[in-house]
Amino acid sequence: MYVNHPLIKPNTVESRTYQELIVAKALEKNTLCVLGTGLGKTVIATLTIAGVLYKRDGKVLIIAPSRPLVEQHYNSLKSFLNISEKKIVVLTGKISPEKREKLWKTGKIFIATPQVVENDIVAGRVPIDEFVLLIVDEAHHTTGNHSYTFVASAFKGKVRVLGLTASPGSDIDKILEVCENLGIEHVEIKTPEDPDVKKYVKTVKIKTVKVKLPKEYLECIELIREALKERLKILRDCKIIPSTEVNRSELLSLQKRVMEIEDNSKYELIRVVSEAIKLDYAVEILECQGRDVFLNYFERLGSQNTRSAKEIVRDSRVMKAVYKLRTLDIDHPKLDKLLEIIKNILSKNEKEKIIVFVQYRDTVEKIMNLLKENNIGALPFMGQSNRGGRGMSQKEQIRTLERFKRDESINVLVSTSVSEEGIDITSVNYVIFYEPVPSEIRFIQRKGRASRGEGGECIILITENTRDEVYYWSAIQKERNMKRILREMVKTLNKKLKEKKIEEYKGPLDIYIEASSKLEEDKKEDIKKKPKIVIDHREKNIGKLLFERAELEFKNLDFGDYILSDRVIVERKTSEDFENSIIDKRLFKQLKELKNYEKPILIIEGDRFERLEESAIKGAILSIVLDYHIPIIFTKNIEETADVLLKLAEREQLKNKRPVEIRTGKKPMSLRERQRFIVESFPDVGPVTAENLLLNFGTIQNIVNASEEELMKVEGVGKTTAKKIREVLTEKYTKS
Repeated sequence: MYVNHPLIKPNTVESRTYQELIVAKALEKNTLCVLGTGLGKTVIATLTIAGVLYKRDGKVLIIAPSRPLVEQHYNSLKSFLNISEKKIVVLTGKISPEKREKLWKTGKIFIATPQVVENDIVAGRVPIDEFVLLIVDEAHHTTGNHSYTFVASAFKGKVRVLGLTASPGSDIDKILEVCENLGIEHVEIKTPEDPDVKKYVKTVKIKTVKVKLPKEYLECIELIREALKERLKILRDCKIIPSTEVNRSELLSLQKRVMEIEDNSKYELIRVVSEAIKLDYAVEILECQGRDVFLNYFERLGSQNTRSAKEIVRDSRVMKAVYKLRTLDIDHPKLDKLLEIIKNILSKNEKEKIIVFVQYRDTVEKIMNLLKENNIGALPFMGQSNRGGRGMSQKEQIRTLERFKRDESINVLVSTSVSEEGIDITSVNYVIFYEPVPSEIRFIQRKGRASRGEGGECIILITENTRDEVYYWSAIQKERNMKRILREMVKTLNKKLKEKKIEEYKGPLDIYIEASSKLEEDKKEDIKKKPKIVIDHREKNIGKLLFERAELEFKNLDFGDYILSDRVIVERKTSEDFENSIIDKRLFKQLKELKNYEKPILIIEGDRFERLEESAIKGAILSIVLDYHIPIIFTKNIEETADVLLKLAEREQLKNKRPVEIRTGKKPMSLRERQRFIVESFPDVGPVTAENLLLNFGTIQNIVNASEEELMKVEGVGKTTAKKIREVLTEKYTKS
C-alpha cells in the first residue's frame, strides 16, 4: 500500500502508519523526530514537505552535514515529490555567491550543508521571510557554535521546523539544548521495541574480536608514558591537577583553566599541558593504530614550529621509542585480524559488501594497501582534503559511493567518520570497527550501516588492555543510558519544554498577522539605523556575530579586514596571528597599506603569546603606535571585537554621517612620505632613523653628501650603518 497525495508521485512511498502519525504531528508543531537508521527519516521529511506546501505556498530548506547526504536528499526528493526538478536546488560552496543569490530567489526546495547557508545568511542572500519549512537532518548537531545552531537561530520563530536524528545522545541537557535551539515543541520517538515499528527493524548483532599487542609495542608505549607522566607531575605539583591519573577530556579542559592564571607562569604551564595532550594522543595512536600511524604523527610533530612539539621531539624517551619502532618490522595485530575477518566473510559470499570504519586517514591507506596486496576490491572513503592535501572532493565522494553500490568487483569500503551519518548504502550486512569510538552517537551511527539489508553483523576490533576497551564499554554504557532516556523522553522533555515556556509557534500552517503598523514602522526605522560594514570575505566568523546588527558587504579587500567609513579601516589579528605576522614580517607591510586611510586601526584579539618573548611583543606594539601612528585596540575575544567594530561603525556613520568608501588603489604619497620612503630604502634604516636623518640634514641631497662621521652624529646611525649607507651611495654600479 502506497501514500496517496497530490504532491507525492504515485506508487513511490510505502504507507507506514508510524511515519504518517509523525508527519501529522510535524505539520501541527515544531517536532524533533528520533528514529533509528533505516526507519524512514527521509520519507518523513518528504511527506512533511508535501503536507506543508499543499496548504501554503513558500520555500523549503533542508540542511544536512555532508555533500553526499545532501545529494542523497536531492535524489530522494526527485524520486518522490510531484514537483518540477528545476525547483529542487542543491547549493554548494562551488557555486559562486552571485549565482547562489539568484537561485535563492528562483528555487522552491533547497538542500545544502549548514556552512553554505550560514555564509549566505550572513551575506544577506537568503530571503528568510519567504520560507515556510526548515528540515534539520542529523539535528543532534544543533548545539554550541555549530553552523546548525546559527542557521536554526536565523529561522527560529519564522517557519515550521522538523528535526531528524537517529541518535540525539545520552545527555538530557544536550537534548534540551537541541530542542531550544530549534524551537521544538514536541518530540516524537520511536524505538525498535515499539510494536508499530518492530516489524520494520533489522537486527544488528555485535561481535567483539580482541588482539594482543606485541611486547615490542608495549616497551615503546611505556617509554612514551614515562614522558607523559613527567609532564603530569609538573601540573600536579603546581596544583593544576589533583593527581597524574587524568583522561583526555580533563587534559583538554585544563587549557582554559590555565589561561585564567594571572601571572606569567601560565605560559609555561600551557606549554606543559600542550605537551601532555600530544603525548597522550601518541600513546593512543600506538596502542590502537600501530607503528606507521604513530611514526607519521611523530613526523608531523617534527615539522611543527611550536615549542611544545619541539620539546616532545627532543625528549630522549620519545626518541628512543621512535628509533625502536623504525627498526621494527611488526604491524599492529589488528591488520592481520581484519584481513582474516574479511576473507572469512567473502569465502561465504564473494559479492558481499563490507564497510570498515577507521579513525585515521593514515590507517585507511594502510588497510587499502593490505587489501590490494590480497586482491580484495576496496575503495577508500574520507572527508575533503586537509592541510596535508589528502582527502576526497565532494564529487569523488559521490562517485565512490555509487561505484561501491554498483560495482560487483568492489567488496570493501574503507571509511573515516564521513559516512557514519545518514548516508544510504544499501545491502551492507557487515560493518567492521577498526577501533571502538567512545561516543554513543557515532557508535549507533556506525553500526546502523549494517541494518540496511536483512539485518547484519557489527564486528569491533579491540586491542586488549588499552583505550579500545575503555572506549567500547563507554559507548555501550552511553547507548544504554540513551535508550533509557528515550523511553522516558517524551514525558520529561514535554515537561521541560513547558517549564522553559517556549513561545507558541506562529508558522505557515496557522499563520496570522499581529504586528501593528507602528511596529512595522519601528522595524523599518531600525533597519535604517543599521550601519554598513564592508568585511573581507575571510572574516565570516565576525560576520556571524554582526549580520543582525549591521548591513554587511563581503569583498576581497586589497588590504585591511573591515572598512567602517571613508576614513576608518581596521586590521584584526588574533594574538597568534599577531606573533606570526611579526615573525614573517607581514605586519609592517600590512600597516603601511592601512595608511591609505586617514584613520587606520589595529585590533589585537586575545593575549595568548607563545612564540615571542614579552619584550619583542612590547617593542612591536610601541613601533606601531609611535612610528606608524596607528592606534591599537585590545579585545578579549571575537564577541568583544564584533562589539567594538559595531560601535566604531555607528560612530562614524550614524553620528558623524560619514559614508563607507572602499579604496582599491594606493593613496598617492605626499612629498614628505616620498622623502621618507627613499631614505628608508638605505641599509638598516627604519622609519624612526629615516625621520631623524631628514630632520638633521633637511634634504635627501644633504644626506647623500654627508660623510660617515656626519652620518654617525644622527641618533640611530652607528658606524656600521653609516659605512653601509656610504657604500650604497658611492660604489660604482656594474653588470652582474
